[in-house]
Amino acid sequence: GYSQILKREINLTADQQTAFQAISDSGEHLLTLINNVLDISKIESGRVQVYDEAFKIDLLLVMAVSSLRPFAEKKGLRLRHNIESGLPKLYTDKRRLEQVLINLINNAIKFTETGEIIVNCYHKEDKLIIDVIDTGIGIGEKDLETIFETFRQIDTGLDRVKEGSGLGLAISKKLIELLSGTISVTSEPGVGSTFSIVLPFQTEKSSDED
Repeated sequence: GYSQILKREINLTADQQTAFQAISDSGEHLLTLINNVLDISKIESGRVQVYDEAFKIDLLLVMAVSSLRPFAEKKGLRLRHNIESGLPKLYTDKRRLEQVLINLINNAIKFTETGEIIVNCYHKEDKLIIDVIDTGIGIGEKDLETIFETFRQIDTGLDRVKEGSGLGLAISKKLIELLSGTISVTSEPGVGSTFSIVLPFQTEKSSDED
């Protein structure tokens, strides 16, 4: 925060701007790491509570995609969504689902250099399915077996130029399971990956009846 204030208040040289930006970026990275460690600790100790509410899933998806579109466009990527029309309100923890969606879309942007990311949302039988599809580097078969484990990062072959804590996918999986859903991945190296969230499509009314 202080580095951002100083950048605004002081006339800096190009080198100083770069230095202050590095401080700011490092602080953000450290904050993310701390939050992820706290999240995974709370989840594994059973101290994460789920607060269900009724909301429109299409609005949540549009907001998540819109908030991350600038980061995709900065890399020359297209980020778009396809949402089935007429979906009823979903009844689950909105904040936790949004956290998972943003993490998956962020990952797709991070590991995609050319092409696009598509977020599909549709209804199948009594399930809501959300697919995050990218045209990125893909994931090898060996990594697919462990990608949702804590502190796991895939071998990109890029000498670890992609920053991360190795906790994002582990947290996402545990959160989706808390919401009585599942998360899975299919991928092909050099072609891209698809992360799929499947949630029980219960409404507030049906939950009350239970």
